[in-house]
Amino acid sequence: MELHNTQAVVAKDTHRFRVICCGRRWGKTTLAMLEMVGRAVGKKDTRVAYLATTFAQARDISWEMLKKYVQPIAVKINESRLEIIIRTQDGGESLLVLRGWEAVETLRGQRFDLIVLDEVSSMRNFWLSWQEVIRPTLTDTRGDALFISTPKGFSHFYDLYNLQETDNDFKSFHFTTYDNPHIPVDEVDKARSQLTSDRFEQE
Repeated sequence: MELHNTQAVVAKDTHRFRVICCGRRWGKTTLAMLEMVGRAVGKKDTRVAYLATTFAQARDISWEMLKKYVQPIAVKINESRLEIIIRTQDGGESLLVLRGWEAVETLRGQRFDLIVLDEVSSMRNFWLSWQEVIRPTLTDTRGDALFISTPKGFSHFYDLYNLQETDNDFKSFHFTTYDNPHIPVDEVDKARSQLTSDRFEQE
């Protein structure tokens, strides 16, 4: 599956921590799933995690798409735990897991090569869990993180987006729904006419 132009900009970037502020229907879930599969298939014993705001959202938003992408290389699919073991290009196996932020503590003490955090602006107590739970899981592997969200005012996601100004590991990107060539422009324009200007700019 091909990425559209602005998705490709993010995928090609080599910063360790990438922060994406994007509009609805920009294609964040597609990018996240393809990045996860690409990382996992590249080297055996790779561990990749995706965190949505809740476990139910991880299942409803991303699970079917992920299964579709890995179908030819899937070794074992665990429907109840939302975990998939896949074959890697070097003949080994790697693990993909989907989790919910409400149970972020269950990741404490684990290790990952890549973690995707989806809808960061809706994640409560973000900095505490990032610093005490998530960030340490990336230490052994020098792993990466992909932070994706629509904005919600001057929240923790706003601060995260601005970390690129003080930390060279971070790179931030901003894209709108208009940047997805697969979404009809007239449909976005219609949404603009039906929403308040503040709500439209946020979404």
